[in-house]
Amino acid sequence: MSELTSSERKNFEQIYRFVEEKRLEKNKVDFWIPKIWNEIGYRDTEVEQSGQIKVNPFHYFFELFQYISDYSNNPNDKHALEYREATIYSSLVRYTAAWDYNRDGHIESGTFLRMIILLPLLKKMGVNILYLLPINEYSDMHPKGDLGSPYAIKNYFHLDANLHDPLLDDLKGFTIHQEFKALVEACHMQGIKVVQDFIPKTAARNSALIYDHPDWFYWIYKKYESGFQPPKIPGLGVFEECTHDHLERVYTASETKEHLRKFSSSPDVINPELWDKLKKQSKQTGEDLLELIEKEFEITTAPAHSDWINDEQPVWTDITFLRFYLDEAPEVRPYLDSYQPPYVLFDTIKSNVFPGKMPNQLLWNLLEEVITFNLLEYGVDGFRIDIGHALPVSLLQHLFHIVREEKPDAILISEELFNKNHKRTFEYGYTMMLGSGWEMMTRLNKPDLIGYIKELPSLKLPIFACSETADTPRIVSRPGGVKLARAMAVFNHFLPNGVPFITTGQEVNERQPLNCGLSDNTGGESIPRAFFNKMIIDWNNQGAPAMIHLFKSLDTCKKKHRDLLLVENFFVADSPEELVIYGYENEEHVLLLCLNIGDQRSYVTLNHIVFSYFSYDMMIHTEEQIAKRSVNHSELIRINPLQAVIFSGMKSVE
Repeated sequence: MSELTSSERKNFEQIYRFVEEKRLEKNKVDFWIPKIWNEIGYRDTEVEQSGQIKVNPFHYFFELFQYISDYSNNPNDKHALEYREATIYSSLVRYTAAWDYNRDGHIESGTFLRMIILLPLLKKMGVNILYLLPINEYSDMHPKGDLGSPYAIKNYFHLDANLHDPLLDDLKGFTIHQEFKALVEACHMQGIKVVQDFIPKTAARNSALIYDHPDWFYWIYKKYESGFQPPKIPGLGVFEECTHDHLERVYTASETKEHLRKFSSSPDVINPELWDKLKKQSKQTGEDLLELIEKEFEITTAPAHSDWINDEQPVWTDITFLRFYLDEAPEVRPYLDSYQPPYVLFDTIKSNVFPGKMPNQLLWNLLEEVITFNLLEYGVDGFRIDIGHALPVSLLQHLFHIVREEKPDAILISEELFNKNHKRTFEYGYTMMLGSGWEMMTRLNKPDLIGYIKELPSLKLPIFACSETADTPRIVSRPGGVKLARAMAVFNHFLPNGVPFITTGQEVNERQPLNCGLSDNTGGESIPRAFFNKMIIDWNNQGAPAMIHLFKSLDTCKKKHRDLLLVENFFVADSPEELVIYGYENEEHVLLLCLNIGDQRSYVTLNHIVFSYFSYDMMIHTEEQIAKRSVNHSELIRINPLQAVIFSGMKSVE
């Protein structure tokens, strides 16, 4: 293990040495894991039953760490990741690695240590970016389920205590921060970059920041909390963007005037002596400070809501916005009374478009400290910026400068939802964005798909090539189910300027969502969601091996054609009926994707797509029972509904 003595692997090595010693002890620990996780080929299983294997955890982790050590990347390999070679896996650790490990009928939270078990499986599927949804300490105040949302961040510098692994209790002095660092180190050894969710715009309603900075928050009278929502603006449509042209209509509406009356000054302004008393009481007794404020001042932090006018999304009752400016934008001041307390409205949320003149510099400094802490303490490779489109542009660019000083090749992801905003997102300094691929699933038709893929080569930065995200319903819950999921996995894997994106659970056709904030198909039904409920992924799903094999095959195919899959080689072909066909062509090779999105069989001959090729191989077919074979250029090929096929061709030799 001499290769593990580097400081970049010291936490990984500490756990390695610990489990090596523990495996020699005779203490028996029941530890069951899904069989499909066992990518390392561990053979010393005690029992196999119902798709699970029972193992000695210390024996298993010793072999796992040995496996990762043996197949680790060169520690001196610091090359920047080319996005055309990237595949992202999005994980909520507490959910991805959750399981009933001792089979007592209770779900145990995933942990940083248990997440390491899945790394070889992710590597098999070609994953080289692990995007972690929030891992910080979160609040359980106003939960939407039996757990608090991971986005209700209570403390930027504390990690979620549930992500500590009890198997490491005897590793004295080893902190949860080191457990996370060990996961990052293990990822790097597998050639996987780690991107962390950064939540600068919102905080938990009872954030720890309230103690020292109550003026960083927006406050409403407690009596208005029930049913609190942004005003509906007459004369404007549903989901209307807040622009300067809309300000007069927004602020002169009687609904807005009523909304503004609900806000209060912060507790330190209302009664400084009582405020100091409550702070001391909270510190001495452990009582929640916000609950004391609500009782004594009859005010509370304002629930957050969308920055889009007349958005139909419900308010986010578990989070609240932070104040980035201590004043309002100059263009809205004429509409306000002189005594108006700080308030939240569509424009105040969009501080990128409607900045004030007085930046909340202490808050800006804190966010710089947070992002620096995560880079230096944990060694992460980048961030996805939550609601980053609404941050002050100067702050965003300053934070990006700080990140790039430490990591010039940092991955910086925007949650920008619309491809049309790619130039602005690029100019902000992002290196990747969510984009609108998820939206295609809500209106799967040929004209929209063709329009979508034709615009991709011109984008200034890559987007997620995805059929689902943590904020959308599962692809298998839509009409077409698993067939659709497999077809769209193939479709997304080769898109120009597209980075294949796998939402945790998608690789085993999981049906239960993490959340349904975008393109909800539940009809408002109250169903379990991993953002708010204790849940596990159905790792024993019968279709799981086939889906994982498909992702592996897609990655193999993509690597094989690496030099062909360039934007300049991309084309969209004319195609019959409900077929969507795109491909890549250079002087020697062609790669074709054919997708049938209709409900009838469709037929095509490859010489009608590319004229100078005659020798084709069927590389991938979403129906696994169909054998891969050579295909004649003039052969009439049948493609069934919701099938996707990849053909690789070589130029004809005259």
